[in-house]
Amino acid sequence: MKNRIFILLIIGLAIFLNSAIGQNHFLVELENRSPDVQAMVQAYEGSPSIPFLANDVDGVEQSLFNMTGKTVLMWFWNNDCIKCKEQISELNRLAAKYPKDLAIVSFSNNTKQEVLDFRTTTPIDFPVVANSKTLSDGPYGGDLGQPKFFMLDRKGMIKWVIPEVEMKNNFDTFGFFETLHVSLQKS
Repeated sequence: MKNRIFILLIIGLAIFLNSAIGQNHFLVELENRSPDVQAMVQAYEGSPSIPFLANDVDGVEQSLFNMTGKTVLMWFWNNDCIKCKEQISELNRLAAKYPKDLAIVSFSNNTKQEVLDFRTTTPIDFPVVANSKTLSDGPYGGDLGQPKFFMLDRKGMIKWVIPEVEMKNNFDTFGFFETLHVSLQKS
């Protein structure tokens, strides 16, 4: 008899708790704690760059340590992004115009094979590190969108961060980054 009462109490408690949970009595909503884009940009600018070491899709080791003394343009993108595709020819022009003092290295969220397949129809004249979602979402600003750029001075300091929201409409990728690069070469 005691076992039956105990079982009925357990069943009753389970029904009560299930009913309470089903009515969302215990749900708590947390506010979005991600900082706004402007605050993220300000936190990066003027800070030392975050080192990385990775092989690009051609098997060449890419590292900021190998780029010391050059202005570095880090570009985060994926080949599903229309704006990203539009920027490739402009970045190719920059790489061709400033081969001695500008290093462009790009980080794609796509797999190595997807990048290699993409390059068969779209020439990319600078290194592409594939499978870079962890780097893009972590140390280099996940909430800044794609495409996004980090421009580093010759000492490896982050001078400018350009998030996706700043590249609307007719953003002149070549002219914008050429101006920033030239100003860094003068400083």
